[in-house]
Amino acid sequence: MKKISTFLLLLIFYQINAQKNTSNKTEILDTIQLTGYEQARNLNKIAKTVHIIRLNDAELQSIESIDELLQTIASIDIRSRGSKGVQSDISIRGGTFEQVLILLNGIKINNPQTGHHNLDIPIDFNMLERIEIIEGATGHIFGTNAYSGVINLITKKNNNKQATSSLKMGQYGYIKTNFNIANSINNLSAYNSLSYNRSDGYLNKDSINNTDFNIIKYYINLQYNTPKFPIYLQAGYQQKDFGANSFYTAKFPWQYEKTQGFFAAVNSHFGKKIKWEPYLSYRLHYDEFQLFRESIYQYNNEYFIHQQDTAQYAPGIYYRGHNYHKTQTLTAGINGKFKNKWGYTNIHFGWENHSIFSNRLGKLLSEPIVVNRRITYTYFDERNYYETGINHSKKWEKFQIGGGLNILYNRIFKTQFNGGLYLNFLTPLSTHFISISSSSRLPSFTDLYYSGPQNIGNPNLKPETAITWEVGNKWKYKNIQTNMSVFYRKAKNTIDWIKYQPSDKWQTKNLTTLNTYGIESSFKLFFKQKFINQFKLSYTYLYMEKMNNTNIISKYSLDYLKHKLNIDVSHRFLYKTKVNWMFMYKNRNGVYLNYVNNQYQLFNYQPYFLTNVKITKQVNKLRFGLSIENLFDIDYNDLSYIKMPGRWVILELKYKIY
Repeated sequence: MKKISTFLLLLIFYQINAQKNTSNKTEILDTIQLTGYEQARNLNKIAKTVHIIRLNDAELQSIESIDELLQTIASIDIRSRGSKGVQSDISIRGGTFEQVLILLNGIKINNPQTGHHNLDIPIDFNMLERIEIIEGATGHIFGTNAYSGVINLITKKNNNKQATSSLKMGQYGYIKTNFNIANSINNLSAYNSLSYNRSDGYLNKDSINNTDFNIIKYYINLQYNTPKFPIYLQAGYQQKDFGANSFYTAKFPWQYEKTQGFFAAVNSHFGKKIKWEPYLSYRLHYDEFQLFRESIYQYNNEYFIHQQDTAQYAPGIYYRGHNYHKTQTLTAGINGKFKNKWGYTNIHFGWENHSIFSNRLGKLLSEPIVVNRRITYTYFDERNYYETGINHSKKWEKFQIGGGLNILYNRIFKTQFNGGLYLNFLTPLSTHFISISSSSRLPSFTDLYYSGPQNIGNPNLKPETAITWEVGNKWKYKNIQTNMSVFYRKAKNTIDWIKYQPSDKWQTKNLTTLNTYGIESSFKLFFKQKFINQFKLSYTYLYMEKMNNTNIISKYSLDYLKHKLNIDVSHRFLYKTKVNWMFMYKNRNGVYLNYVNNQYQLFNYQPYFLTNVKITKQVNKLRFGLSIENLFDIDYNDLSYIKMPGRWVILELKYKIY
């Protein structure tokens, strides 16, 4: 850490001196501003490592889903269980998939059942204008669960009349179609988007090809614009059915999952001296998990049978039925922003209600709720959260100081405090910052209650907490942009699924102190009217230590990405064709369990280097595309033993109707 800090200070000193000789060449900094912060500010002046992914940039990259788009950020670890956004776990800076806060246009959308479903939302990446990513703890701003980072998905604006359609086709029976339309009449504007994609599965040469999927997403955004009290309404529906090939245990490969959900939110703003922003949102999510896929194991007289095989956990212990969960989230709150002689102030008051009906998760109901012949909810749980916070910032000459406090109260988990403090040193070309912040995360319903043939829940879990220190700098001059930061996170009561022996069941525990050290750097070079349009290079290194000597097998916390390197190159080709290359190297720490020869065995993660390429050509209103994922057809896995796709060729046709 001393060597890293010394190097960072030398780099900051060099950049300050370089700026003395180039102050007359100062360029206008990036005008994209972060949504949801104390006040809108230039991203280069925020005392955090911040990324903005614009959809226009993403169109040049070989991506098919939001999680693959996020993969382009070196500090983000996407642990995919399948292809094309079927199900992926998102973590930032070595945190777990439960420790990232997901926002949709500034509204919280995390799934309280499990973080595995955080991206089960009615949004496809084609519907996005940009993605805002804040690395590190921001609990004092966004509240509990903003533990290791925040991802804010911003949908397209609907103030321009437009209509587009696209069609993609590729190997493994892959089809994806998307239709977008936007229009405005007087003060009312609307944006609609519908997408559908499916595949027969990419393991078509294996004896078990349980990787097929069908996904439907619909989203609508309405705006009624008035000077004093505009109204913004967004709503959507998604349905996803997919073969979950050994997702949760290698012993039973014919797993299958069906999810569907509805999301709606309304918000507005009013006021002059104090700008008030009230909001209200509702999210409904259904999850049906089949340990033995019903299209393979036919349901007959309360048993599941495939040929002569009756579905069993173990000899004589029969599989009786699927897991069913119905989760609801209701949130309401108001933000207030105002400027005074002491700086900028943001205040927040909020309330959240999480509830779940299930035949697995929750507390036993006195009277079961019968939905139909197959579905009976026997468990229920409900939690209410009350949250309030204040943040303030003040600029003084070249310095900017800010901080805040967020307080959450829940009857079970009591009071949670999250605070933060930062200091910026601003120059025309750069920002140098240091910050300290605390964060916390409450257990999900799965953490607390899920018990089954391979799992044991723990209803006595405590919230996990952490304190994060970070120092870094951002520098931008003409067509060059660099970022570098060093951070240290001290976490207590970290929640993880663990085993002591391979034959044990997974069980949730609060781990002891977990220390994480990290360094991040990025370099971007942009060109105009040149053969190479842009060159991006980013790298993240992590080291984690557990502060006790107990040997455990960790399912999530300790198998972090130790090294991740991203290289992105875009260039022109013949006849104004655009080509994008994306190279990615991953080296993961830890081990995983696989079920081999009728027993669980430990295996080490193997590093891999992945290459994707996409070629696009615009002809009037038509755009043609060819993407090749995993160009060199390597074998790799992101999460335990789950095999990821080999080479995948996809053709694209996009037409702008008007």
